[in-house]
Amino acid sequence: MLERTHLRRWLTVLILTLPLTFSCARAPLKSADEVFRKVPAPILSDDLPLNPLLDAISSQVDFLRNSPNSSEFVFDGARFTRQEYLDSLARLVALGRATQDTQAFFKIIESEFDFYEVYGRDEWGEVFITSYYEPLIPGSLKPTARFSQPLYRKPDDLISLDLGAFDSRFAEHRKLRGRIRDNALVPYFSRQEIDTRQSLRGRKLEICWVDPVDSFFLQVQGSGTIDLGNGRTLRVNYAEKNGHSYQSLSQFLKGKIPSKDMNLHTIEAFLRSLPRKDMQHYLNLNPSYVFFRESEESALTAMGVPATNGRTIATDPRYFPKGALAFLIFEKPVFSEASRLIPTAYEPSARFVLDQDIGGAILGPGRLDLFWGRGAEAKLHAGAMKNPGRLYYLAPKKSQSASP
Repeated sequence: MLERTHLRRWLTVLILTLPLTFSCARAPLKSADEVFRKVPAPILSDDLPLNPLLDAISSQVDFLRNSPNSSEFVFDGARFTRQEYLDSLARLVALGRATQDTQAFFKIIESEFDFYEVYGRDEWGEVFITSYYEPLIPGSLKPTARFSQPLYRKPDDLISLDLGAFDSRFAEHRKLRGRIRDNALVPYFSRQEIDTRQSLRGRKLEICWVDPVDSFFLQVQGSGTIDLGNGRTLRVNYAEKNGHSYQSLSQFLKGKIPSKDMNLHTIEAFLRSLPRKDMQHYLNLNPSYVFFRESEESALTAMGVPATNGRTIATDPRYFPKGALAFLIFEKPVFSEASRLIPTAYEPSARFVLDQDIGGAILGPGRLDLFWGRGAEAKLHAGAMKNPGRLYYLAPKKSQSASP
Protein backbone atom coordinates (compact mmCIF):
# COMPACT_ATOMS: atom_id res chain seq x y z
CA MET A 1 0.00 0.00 0.00
CA LEU A 2 2.32 3.19 -0.91
CA GLU A 3 1.13 0.93 -1.42
CA ARG A 4 1.98 1.31 -0.97
CA THR A 5 1.16 -0.03 -2.72
CA HIS A 6 0.55 -0.23 -2.67
CA LEU A 7 1.33 -2.74 -2.04
CA ARG A 8 2.07 -5.21 -1.20
CA ARG A 9 1.23 -4.94 -1.35
CA TRP A 10 -1.21 -9.51 -6.58
CA LEU A 11 -5.10 -14.21 -9.83
CA THR A 12 -5.30 -17.06 -12.03
CA VAL A 13 -8.43 -18.48 -13.58
CA LEU A 14 -8.82 -20.73 -10.55
CA ILE A 15 -10.18 -17.83 -8.55
CA LEU A 16 -13.41 -18.15 -10.47
CA THR A 17 -14.10 -21.29 -8.50
CA LEU A 18 -13.40 -19.81 -5.06
CA PRO A 19 -16.30 -19.08 -2.70
CA LEU A 20 -16.49 -15.89 -0.67
CA THR A 21 -15.09 -17.54 2.43
CA PHE A 22 -11.66 -16.96 3.93
CA SER A 23 -11.67 -18.74 7.26
CA CYS A 24 -12.79 -22.20 8.19
CA ALA A 25 -13.86 -20.88 11.59
CA ARG A 26 -16.48 -18.51 10.19
CA ALA A 27 -19.65 -18.95 8.23
CA PRO A 28 -19.03 -17.73 4.69
CA LEU A 29 -20.32 -14.34 3.65
CA LYS A 30 -23.35 -14.78 1.43
CA SER A 31 -22.61 -11.43 -0.22
CA ALA A 32 -20.29 -8.47 0.15
CA ASP A 33 -23.30 -6.50 1.49
CA GLU A 34 -22.93 -8.36 4.79
CA VAL A 35 -19.39 -7.19 5.53
CA PHE A 36 -20.41 -4.34 7.91
CA ARG A 37 -22.58 -4.00 10.99
CA LYS A 38 -23.33 -0.81 12.90
CA VAL A 39 -21.90 -0.60 16.42
CA PRO A 40 -21.40 2.05 19.13
CA ALA A 41 -18.31 4.20 18.67
CA PRO A 42 -15.19 2.70 20.28
CA ILE A 43 -12.99 4.76 22.60
CA LEU A 44 -11.22 7.14 20.22
CA SER A 45 -7.54 8.07 20.27
CA ASP A 46 -4.86 8.78 17.70
CA ASP A 47 -1.10 8.32 18.05
CA LEU A 48 -0.24 10.58 15.09
CA PRO A 49 -0.54 14.37 14.55
CA LEU A 50 -3.95 15.66 13.48
CA ASN A 51 -3.00 18.07 10.67
CA PRO A 52 -1.47 15.47 8.30
CA LEU A 53 -4.71 13.48 8.62
CA LEU A 54 -6.80 16.52 7.70
CA ASP A 55 -4.46 17.27 4.78
CA ALA A 56 -4.75 13.68 3.53
CA ILE A 57 -8.55 13.69 3.78
CA SER A 58 -8.74 17.04 1.98
CA SER A 59 -6.46 15.87 -0.85
CA GLN A 60 -8.48 12.68 -1.23
CA VAL A 61 -11.77 14.59 -1.40
CA ASP A 62 -10.39 16.91 -4.10
CA PHE A 63 -9.10 13.95 -6.09
CA LEU A 64 -12.34 11.96 -5.88
CA ARG A 65 -14.52 14.93 -6.78
CA ASN A 66 -12.74 14.94 -10.15
CA SER A 67 -12.92 11.17 -10.57
CA PRO A 68 -15.40 9.66 -13.05
CA ASN A 69 -16.17 6.89 -10.56
CA SER A 70 -19.71 7.31 -9.24
CA SER A 71 -20.01 4.18 -7.09
CA GLU A 72 -21.94 4.41 -3.83
CA PHE A 73 -20.67 3.88 -0.30
CA VAL A 74 -22.76 1.19 1.40
CA PHE A 75 -22.52 0.25 5.08
CA ASP A 76 -24.93 -2.32 6.53
CA GLY A 77 -27.79 -1.11 4.35
CA ALA A 78 -27.00 2.60 4.76
CA ARG A 79 -26.33 3.96 1.27
CA PHE A 80 -24.52 7.19 0.42
CA THR A 81 -23.85 8.70 -2.95
CA ARG A 82 -20.23 9.55 -3.61
CA GLN A 83 -21.14 13.23 -3.30
CA GLU A 84 -22.78 12.71 0.10
CA TYR A 85 -19.81 10.82 1.48
CA LEU A 86 -17.25 13.32 0.16
CA ASP A 87 -19.29 16.22 1.53
CA SER A 88 -19.20 14.60 4.97
CA LEU A 89 -15.40 14.28 4.80
CA ALA A 90 -15.01 17.88 3.62
CA ARG A 91 -17.18 19.02 6.53
CA LEU A 92 -15.03 17.01 8.95
CA VAL A 93 -11.86 18.67 7.61
CA ALA A 94 -13.37 22.14 8.04
CA LEU A 95 -14.50 21.39 11.60
CA GLY A 96 -11.16 19.80 12.45
CA ARG A 97 -9.17 22.77 11.20
CA ALA A 98 -11.41 25.11 13.18
CA THR A 99 -10.85 23.31 16.48
CA GLN A 100 -7.22 22.06 16.32
CA ASP A 101 -7.93 20.23 19.57
CA THR A 102 -7.68 16.46 19.45
CA GLN A 103 -10.31 15.68 22.08
CA ALA A 104 -12.73 18.17 20.53
CA PHE A 105 -12.05 16.56 17.16
CA PHE A 106 -13.02 13.16 18.56
CA LYS A 107 -16.30 14.60 19.85
CA ILE A 108 -16.98 16.06 16.40
CA ILE A 109 -16.45 12.65 14.84
CA GLU A 110 -18.79 10.99 17.33
CA SER A 111 -21.49 13.55 16.60
CA GLU A 112 -21.07 13.45 12.81
CA PHE A 113 -20.37 9.79 12.04
CA ASP A 114 -21.64 6.30 12.76
CA PHE A 115 -19.22 3.42 13.19
CA TYR A 116 -19.40 0.07 11.37
CA GLU A 117 -17.21 -2.84 12.35
CA VAL A 118 -16.08 -5.25 9.65
CA TYR A 119 -16.95 -8.94 9.32
CA GLY A 120 -13.36 -9.76 10.20
CA ARG A 121 -11.25 -12.86 10.11
CA ASP A 122 -12.26 -14.95 13.14
CA GLU A 123 -14.83 -12.61 14.68
CA TRP A 124 -16.62 -9.34 14.00
CA GLY A 125 -14.26 -6.37 13.97
CA GLU A 126 -11.05 -8.41 14.11
CA VAL A 127 -8.54 -8.17 11.25
CA PHE A 128 -5.03 -9.47 10.68
CA ILE A 129 -2.67 -6.55 10.08
CA THR A 130 0.55 -6.46 8.12
CA SER A 131 2.38 -3.36 6.96
CA TYR A 132 4.21 -2.06 3.92
CA TYR A 133 6.65 0.76 3.25
CA GLU A 134 8.54 2.53 0.46
CA PRO A 135 12.08 1.14 0.14
CA LEU A 136 15.24 3.12 -0.55
CA ILE A 137 17.78 0.70 -2.03
CA PRO A 138 21.11 0.98 -3.88
CA GLY A 139 21.38 0.10 -7.56
CA SER A 140 23.05 0.74 -10.90
CA LEU A 141 22.13 1.59 -14.48
CA LYS A 142 24.39 -1.27 -15.56
CA PRO A 143 24.62 -4.86 -14.28
CA THR A 144 27.43 -5.54 -11.80
CA ALA A 145 28.41 -8.43 -9.56
CA ARG A 146 26.54 -6.78 -6.69
CA PHE A 147 23.62 -5.45 -8.72
CA SER A 148 22.76 -8.41 -10.91
CA GLN A 149 18.96 -8.39 -10.86
CA PRO A 150 17.12 -6.17 -13.37
CA LEU A 151 13.94 -4.29 -12.58
CA TYR A 152 11.71 -4.76 -15.63
CA ARG A 153 9.24 -2.48 -17.36
CA LYS A 154 5.84 -3.90 -18.31
CA PRO A 155 6.26 -6.27 -21.28
CA ASP A 156 4.23 -5.46 -24.41
CA ASP A 157 2.83 -8.99 -24.61
CA LEU A 158 1.32 -8.91 -21.09
CA ILE A 159 -2.46 -8.87 -21.46
CA SER A 160 -4.92 -7.86 -18.74
CA LEU A 161 -8.41 -9.35 -19.04
CA ASP A 162 -11.36 -7.92 -17.10
CA LEU A 163 -13.80 -10.82 -16.86
CA GLY A 164 -16.53 -8.57 -15.50
CA ALA A 165 -16.67 -6.82 -18.86
CA PHE A 166 -17.75 -10.11 -20.44
CA ASP A 167 -20.11 -11.44 -17.77
CA SER A 168 -21.46 -9.64 -14.70
CA ARG A 169 -21.20 -12.87 -12.69
CA PHE A 170 -17.43 -12.32 -12.63
CA ALA A 171 -17.53 -8.62 -11.72
CA GLU A 172 -16.28 -9.23 -8.17
CA HIS A 173 -13.19 -11.10 -9.33
CA ARG A 174 -9.90 -9.48 -10.15
CA LYS A 175 -8.41 -9.30 -13.59
CA LEU A 176 -6.72 -12.20 -15.32
CA ARG A 177 -3.29 -11.59 -16.78
CA GLY A 178 -1.54 -13.64 -19.39
CA ARG A 179 -0.08 -13.75 -22.91
CA ILE A 180 -1.15 -15.10 -26.26
CA ARG A 181 0.39 -18.37 -27.41
CA ASP A 182 -0.98 -20.34 -30.36
CA ASN A 183 -4.07 -18.10 -30.42
CA ALA A 184 -4.88 -18.92 -26.78
CA LEU A 185 -4.52 -16.89 -23.59
CA VAL A 186 -2.05 -18.64 -21.29
CA PRO A 187 -0.57 -17.60 -17.91
CA TYR A 188 2.24 -15.08 -18.11
CA PHE A 189 5.80 -16.04 -17.21
CA SER A 190 6.33 -16.88 -13.53
CA ARG A 191 9.16 -15.59 -11.35
CA GLN A 192 11.16 -18.72 -12.09
CA GLU A 193 10.69 -18.27 -15.83
CA ILE A 194 11.62 -14.59 -15.67
CA ASP A 195 14.57 -14.66 -13.27
CA THR A 196 16.00 -18.17 -13.64
CA ARG A 197 15.14 -19.02 -17.26
CA GLN A 198 15.60 -15.41 -18.37
CA SER A 199 12.38 -15.33 -20.40
CA LEU A 200 12.53 -11.53 -20.82
CA ARG A 201 16.21 -11.24 -21.71
CA GLY A 202 16.99 -9.31 -24.89
CA ARG A 203 13.75 -7.33 -24.95
CA LYS A 204 15.26 -4.09 -23.60
CA LEU A 205 12.88 -3.95 -20.66
CA GLU A 206 15.51 -3.29 -17.98
CA ILE A 207 15.13 -0.05 -16.01
CA CYS A 208 18.13 -0.62 -13.72
CA TRP A 209 19.85 -3.38 -11.77
CA VAL A 210 19.69 -4.02 -8.02
CA ASP A 211 20.50 -6.71 -5.48
CA PRO A 212 18.26 -9.81 -5.99
CA VAL A 213 16.88 -9.79 -2.44
CA ASP A 214 16.25 -6.04 -2.60
CA SER A 215 14.41 -6.59 -5.89
CA PHE A 216 12.17 -9.22 -4.32
CA PHE A 217 11.12 -7.02 -1.42
CA LEU A 218 10.75 -3.97 -3.67
CA GLN A 219 8.20 -5.99 -5.67
CA VAL A 220 6.37 -6.87 -2.47
CA GLN A 221 6.17 -3.17 -1.55
CA GLY A 222 5.28 -2.04 -5.08
CA SER A 223 7.38 1.12 -5.40
CA GLY A 224 10.56 2.70 -4.16
CA THR A 225 13.62 4.82 -4.80
CA ILE A 226 16.90 3.53 -6.24
CA ASP A 227 20.08 5.22 -5.00
CA LEU A 228 22.41 5.25 -8.02
CA GLY A 229 25.28 6.92 -6.14
CA ASN A 230 26.84 10.37 -6.53
CA GLY A 231 23.59 11.99 -5.43
CA ARG A 232 21.53 10.43 -8.23
CA THR A 233 18.26 8.66 -7.54
CA LEU A 234 15.64 6.92 -9.65
CA ARG A 235 12.01 6.49 -8.58
CA VAL A 236 10.07 3.45 -9.71
CA ASN A 237 6.35 2.84 -9.25
CA TYR A 238 4.19 -0.20 -9.81
CA ALA A 239 3.18 -0.64 -13.46
CA GLU A 240 1.65 -4.14 -13.67
CA LYS A 241 2.03 -7.70 -12.40
CA ASN A 242 2.25 -11.09 -14.07
CA GLY A 243 -1.02 -12.38 -12.62
CA HIS A 244 0.29 -15.35 -10.65
CA SER A 245 -0.99 -15.76 -7.10
CA TYR A 246 1.15 -14.19 -4.41
CA GLN A 247 2.79 -16.79 -2.15
CA SER A 248 4.28 -15.59 1.12
CA LEU A 249 7.74 -17.05 1.75
CA SER A 250 6.92 -17.44 5.44
CA GLN A 251 4.86 -20.56 4.70
CA PHE A 252 7.95 -22.22 3.20
CA LEU A 253 10.34 -21.21 6.00
CA LYS A 254 8.53 -22.61 9.03
CA GLY A 255 11.28 -25.17 9.56
CA LYS A 256 14.00 -22.57 9.08
CA ILE A 257 12.80 -19.66 11.23
CA PRO A 258 10.80 -20.01 14.49
CA SER A 259 7.21 -18.92 13.92
CA LYS A 260 7.36 -16.35 16.74
CA ASP A 261 10.36 -14.68 15.06
CA MET A 262 9.06 -14.79 11.48
CA ASN A 263 9.04 -11.33 9.92
CA LEU A 264 10.49 -9.44 6.96
CA HIS A 265 13.82 -8.91 8.73
CA THR A 266 14.43 -12.54 9.72
CA ILE A 267 13.32 -13.74 6.27
CA GLU A 268 15.71 -11.30 4.59
CA ALA A 269 18.57 -12.37 6.87
CA PHE A 270 17.89 -16.04 6.06
CA LEU A 271 17.86 -15.39 2.30
CA ARG A 272 21.12 -13.45 2.46
CA SER A 273 22.79 -16.32 4.32
CA LEU A 274 22.28 -18.68 1.36
CA PRO A 275 24.33 -19.31 -1.77
CA ARG A 276 22.82 -17.53 -4.81
CA LYS A 277 21.29 -20.70 -6.30
CA ASP A 278 19.58 -21.69 -3.03
CA MET A 279 18.42 -18.13 -2.44
CA GLN A 280 16.84 -17.99 -5.91
CA HIS A 281 15.10 -21.31 -5.24
CA TYR A 282 13.26 -19.75 -2.30
CA LEU A 283 12.48 -16.54 -4.18
CA ASN A 284 10.97 -18.58 -7.01
CA LEU A 285 8.48 -20.16 -4.60
CA ASN A 286 6.54 -16.91 -4.96
CA PRO A 287 5.58 -16.93 -8.67
CA SER A 288 4.02 -13.45 -8.51
CA TYR A 289 6.10 -10.78 -10.26
CA VAL A 290 5.80 -6.99 -10.43
CA PHE A 291 6.82 -4.73 -13.31
CA PHE A 292 7.74 -1.09 -12.79
CA ARG A 293 7.74 2.27 -14.50
CA GLU A 294 10.07 5.20 -13.99
CA SER A 295 8.30 8.05 -12.27
CA GLU A 296 8.81 11.52 -10.82
CA GLU A 297 5.77 11.03 -8.59
CA SER A 298 5.61 9.91 -5.01
CA ALA A 299 4.37 6.38 -4.69
CA LEU A 300 0.71 6.33 -5.61
CA THR A 301 -2.00 4.16 -4.14
CA ALA A 302 -4.37 2.08 -6.25
CA MET A 303 -6.82 4.98 -5.98
CA GLY A 304 -4.30 7.29 -7.61
CA VAL A 305 -3.54 9.50 -4.61
CA PRO A 306 -0.18 9.57 -2.78
CA ALA A 307 0.07 7.27 0.22
CA THR A 308 0.09 9.00 3.61
CA ASN A 309 2.59 7.79 6.20
CA GLY A 310 0.82 5.73 8.84
CA ARG A 311 -2.64 6.61 7.48
CA THR A 312 -3.10 4.73 4.21
CA ILE A 313 -4.44 1.18 4.37
CA ALA A 314 -4.83 -1.49 1.71
CA THR A 315 -7.86 -3.81 1.81
CA ASP A 316 -9.75 -6.12 -0.52
CA PRO A 317 -11.78 -3.88 -2.87
CA ARG A 318 -14.45 -6.56 -3.26
CA TYR A 319 -15.54 -5.78 0.29
CA PHE A 320 -14.29 -2.37 1.37
CA PRO A 321 -14.92 1.01 -0.32
CA LYS A 322 -11.88 2.90 -1.55
CA GLY A 323 -11.85 6.44 -0.22
CA ALA A 324 -13.56 5.64 3.07
CA LEU A 325 -12.41 6.90 6.46
CA ALA A 326 -11.77 4.21 9.07
CA PHE A 327 -10.53 3.78 12.64
CA LEU A 328 -7.87 1.18 13.42
CA ILE A 329 -6.92 -0.26 16.81
CA PHE A 330 -3.68 -2.25 16.80
CA GLU A 331 -0.33 -2.90 18.48
CA LYS A 332 2.83 -1.40 17.02
CA PRO A 333 6.33 -2.87 17.41
CA VAL A 334 8.94 -1.39 19.73
CA PHE A 335 12.64 -2.03 19.16
CA SER A 336 15.72 -1.66 21.32
CA GLU A 337 19.19 -0.80 20.04
CA ALA A 338 20.23 -4.36 20.85
CA SER A 339 17.45 -5.91 18.77
CA ARG A 340 16.79 -4.60 15.27
CA LEU A 341 15.38 -7.84 13.84
CA ILE A 342 12.81 -8.84 16.44
CA PRO A 343 10.67 -6.34 18.43
CA THR A 344 11.21 -6.24 22.18
CA ALA A 345 7.54 -5.37 22.74
CA TYR A 346 4.30 -4.25 21.12
CA GLU A 347 2.43 -1.23 22.47
CA PRO A 348 -1.32 -0.49 22.15
CA SER A 349 -2.08 2.12 19.49
CA ALA A 350 -5.02 3.52 17.55
CA ARG A 351 -5.46 5.99 14.71
CA PHE A 352 -7.73 7.13 11.91
CA VAL A 353 -6.84 5.72 8.50
CA LEU A 354 -7.90 6.09 4.87
CA ASP A 355 -8.75 3.08 2.70
CA GLN A 356 -6.84 3.95 -0.47
CA ASP A 357 -4.91 0.90 -1.63
CA ILE A 358 -5.02 -2.78 -2.52
CA GLY A 359 -2.50 -5.63 -2.34
CA GLY A 360 -2.11 -9.02 -3.95
CA ALA A 361 -1.97 -10.81 -0.60
CA ILE A 362 -4.65 -8.65 1.01
CA LEU A 363 -7.70 -10.79 0.36
CA GLY A 364 -10.92 -11.25 2.27
CA PRO A 365 -12.86 -9.33 4.92
CA GLY A 366 -10.25 -9.93 7.62
CA ARG A 367 -7.01 -8.60 6.08
CA LEU A 368 -5.42 -5.18 6.17
CA ASP A 369 -2.05 -3.72 5.12
CA LEU A 370 -0.94 -0.47 6.79
CA PHE A 371 1.46 1.88 4.96
CA TRP A 372 4.12 2.81 7.49
CA GLY A 373 6.18 5.31 5.51
CA ARG A 374 9.46 5.62 3.63
CA GLY A 375 13.05 4.56 4.32
CA ALA A 376 14.89 2.44 6.85
CA GLU A 377 12.85 3.25 9.96
CA ALA A 378 9.61 2.56 8.12
CA LYS A 379 11.05 -0.75 6.93
CA LEU A 380 12.05 -1.63 10.49
CA HIS A 381 8.52 -1.23 11.84
CA ALA A 382 6.57 -2.39 8.79
CA GLY A 383 8.60 -5.57 8.59
CA ALA A 384 7.56 -6.61 12.09
CA MET A 385 3.82 -6.01 11.77
CA LYS A 386 1.83 -9.26 11.88
CA ASN A 387 -0.77 -8.73 14.57
CA PRO A 388 -4.53 -8.82 14.99
CA GLY A 389 -6.34 -5.53 15.36
CA ARG A 390 -9.82 -4.03 15.12
CA LEU A 391 -11.20 -2.07 12.18
CA TYR A 392 -14.20 0.26 12.01
CA TYR A 393 -15.43 2.26 9.01
CA LEU A 394 -17.06 5.66 9.42
CA ALA A 395 -20.20 6.80 7.62
CA PRO A 396 -22.03 10.10 8.07
CA LYS A 397 -25.07 10.06 10.29
CA LYS A 398 -28.12 10.29 8.07
CA SER A 399 -29.14 13.64 9.56
CA GLN A 400 -25.72 15.05 8.66
CA SER A 401 -25.61 13.65 5.12
CA ALA A 402 -29.04 15.11 4.45
CA SER A 403 -28.12 18.57 5.74
CA PRO A 404 -26.97 21.25 3.26
